[in-house]
Amino acid sequence: MQRRTITAPEKILIGIALILANLRALIFIFLFPDTSVFWGPAWIEIMLWILVTAGLAYFLLRDHLVRDYFSIWCKNWLLAVFILLAIISIVWSVSPLVTLFRALELLFATLVAAYLGTRFETEQIMELLFWFGAGVFILSIALVFGAPKTGTMYWVPFYGAWRGVYWHRNHLASIAALLSAIYLCRALLAYKSRNSNGILDGFFYIISLVILFFARSATGYIVFLVLNIFVLGIWLWLSISHRLQRRHYLFILSGIGMTALVVLLNLNFVFGLFHRDTTLTGRVSLWKQLWVFASQRLWLGHGFGAIWTIDSFREQMKQLAAWTSQPLIADNGFLDIFLHLGIIGLILLLGVLLITTVRSIRYGIAQKTLLGFFPLLIMVYAFFGNITFSLFTETEVFIWMLIVVALFMTMRFSSNASA
Repeated sequence: MQRRTITAPEKILIGIALILANLRALIFIFLFPDTSVFWGPAWIEIMLWILVTAGLAYFLLRDHLVRDYFSIWCKNWLLAVFILLAIISIVWSVSPLVTLFRALELLFATLVAAYLGTRFETEQIMELLFWFGAGVFILSIALVFGAPKTGTMYWVPFYGAWRGVYWHRNHLASIAALLSAIYLCRALLAYKSRNSNGILDGFFYIISLVILFFARSATGYIVFLVLNIFVLGIWLWLSISHRLQRRHYLFILSGIGMTALVVLLNLNFVFGLFHRDTTLTGRVSLWKQLWVFASQRLWLGHGFGAIWTIDSFREQMKQLAAWTSQPLIADNGFLDIFLHLGIIGLILLLGVLLITTVRSIRYGIAQKTLLGFFPLLIMVYAFFGNITFSLFTETEVFIWMLIVVALFMTMRFSSNASA
């Protein structure tokens, strides 16, 4: 696949795709759009996805790359099987129309993400994320100060916490944590190359810290710490790796292991630093109830994306978990996939994540640059971000798209290695 400059028409299509990928997570859009109305928002959204996909398919046809594109897809057959399972889950879904809508959204978002991962370089993807983040931050701050009843949470116990353009503060904080790592990477690269553009990245990095602080989300704080430590750790390793020997790596791994053990043995203290406890703000009780419910359809689940749209189910989980309001997601991406597609779907997803992570590690080590570790950064975020929030296609497909971008981006190294 050829990698070259992003043209203006492609930028427009990709911009639309990014908006669509985040659409249902925005406060302006219904989280569960009515799929029973043919010309309703849900199906207009699918039509827009079709137009974007068709537009990008035109560029593949124009450049005679359709065969190459599908050839790369054949090497990612596990991803295709996961998407196929989501589509055929219409057959046993508790809400077939909802599953059809969500499965089509998943399909088109994946096709677009695969296009991005095969056609563009890491720098170009990060530049797209730069502008995406700038737009999210500017609009979010504008809403917080211009329309505070919209831009902030208005119910106890989250009253006053910033949520910006997103439906929940945890979502804003999680996205801000990811973008902070992107801006930090770009700032470090600009510093190394003496590029003055890094000043703007530094500015938005500071903005991300402000947003994280006022979102008051422990989820966001933890993900921020993990990602920033990862970026700085890789940057330091790249600077001193030529001096390191095997005993140094053993010492570092031992230190990481000991740190992890200390954290696990002192969870109450660690969560207390974020004014939380080991119940994870009631998530643990919810997860127990959801696990029991998901086990009723152990192998294939309740249909992709369907179960949370049923009001009686949300009310049932509220009562069983003793929540003050209805939960709208499982607050754990892995558990939500288990609910939707059962053990088979969860195993397929974990397989895709494992393959992407292994490729990303090999890709980063082979590139031995901060840019080369961008796919692994995405995978670290995907894992930690989904522990206490649902970012596997539950309220948006933006993070899913980034995972697919990482999978296809690292195919070049995988193909060269196998050759």
